[in-house]
Amino acid sequence: MEKELTFIMPTYNSASYLKRTLKSVEQMIGTYDDKVEILFVDDGSTDETVELLEKEVQHKNNYRFLVTDHGGVSQARNIGLKNAQGKYVTFIDSDDLYTADFVVHFFEQIKQEPDIVWEDVQNLNVSTYREIKTESERIELMQMVLGLTAVHIQEGIASKFYRRKFLLEHDLLFDEEIVISEDTLFILEALNKAKSIYISDVEFYVILDEHSLSRFNEKVLKSELEYEEKIDALFKNFDVTQVKPILARIKLNGIYTLIRRYYGAKYQRHELSLTETVELFSGLFKEHGYQKYTKNSNFDRIFSMRYKMLRILLKYRLWRSAILLNSFLDRIKGVTWA
Repeated sequence: MEKELTFIMPTYNSASYLKRTLKSVEQMIGTYDDKVEILFVDDGSTDETVELLEKEVQHKNNYRFLVTDHGGVSQARNIGLKNAQGKYVTFIDSDDLYTADFVVHFFEQIKQEPDIVWEDVQNLNVSTYREIKTESERIELMQMVLGLTAVHIQEGIASKFYRRKFLLEHDLLFDEEIVISEDTLFILEALNKAKSIYISDVEFYVILDEHSLSRFNEKVLKSELEYEEKIDALFKNFDVTQVKPILARIKLNGIYTLIRRYYGAKYQRHELSLTETVELFSGLFKEHGYQKYTKNSNFDRIFSMRYKMLRILLKYRLWRSAILLNSFLDRIKGVTWA
């Protein structure tokens, strides 16, 4: 039997905070258990997460639980999407909190059956249903996700809902080979196909926790480059002038990601010497033509002070100083890159 909405929640070693999240989810759904399902997809947990969820599912008619081998959050989300029963789906995390009685607002928003619904939109004057008819309208929405407009929504997967048949008809899934910016890629690919969207300032997320920021993944370099290739392909047929700011913003974020989560992390993990780190990073920087993006200060306002300082150093090709600054700031914040 089709539900109105499926919350797809991947879990991985979530036992220590899962009960808190489940209580918040119950309050968020309110009295609409018959119209809403929670689909848990465990990604190979090694703690008590599976046992905890098995007990919860026994007492909740609208809870379903799937288990898979550890393959990453994208695999878990894709499994959830393929098994969901809701007319709409959204992807939530197992360590966040949600607004009580949110669902009743959502049901009002989908009366016109938009392909996409956005909650938690900032600086919005009025919630509205919009048909996406022109390339300019599509680009504007993409800019909202990337923080390039006054009206915006945070970049990650949070607060975004999708009509399930829309996703399936266009074969829109998370790229399981990419471990960095996979959320943004999914969102932009969905916007590229969507014909309608409902934009709302209703609060859905109460807390947006940082996820895995200090966990090193060897796939970051390969994933970032593959992500940028897919972005280039996505915008290939768009007006070059209109998408130029989007591409520049994505490339800059890529530079910062590679310094922070790959080259800088490997240096701090003592896998590379400072000389080796500088040589490898500067070679990639030159090969991929990142220099032209660091000359543009227009995006400093949307990035952190760390990234603003890195851009200035990289603008003048001060590779060594950039790596050392990044390492210094990580130490101050207690980031260990385990």
